[in-house]
Amino acid sequence: MSDPGKQEGPRGAIIEIVEKDVTTSSDSAGRSIIVPNDIRINGQSLLSSADDPVIVHEITTRADACVRVTLTLLARRVSIRAEDDPV
Repeated sequence: MSDPGKQEGPRGAIIEIVEKDVTTSSDSAGRSIIVPNDIRINGQSLLSSADDPVIVHEITTRADACVRVTLTLLARRVSIRAEDDPV
């Protein structure tokens, strides 16, 4: 059980790059084509630019390696500030 007074550190995000509302054409693994049209971070769909396609880089399977993801997204607002400053 965690200490209620102790603040948790940062955690990795859940990134989903999915083909929304379409089922794959084949039940066989590796025999269907997926065309991603939705990007989600922690379950929230985000806008991405059609000029900057999703690129998946090499993924290593080392136990001590983190998965790194780079996405180009459209932002409505970007805020760089101290956490307790007003928005």
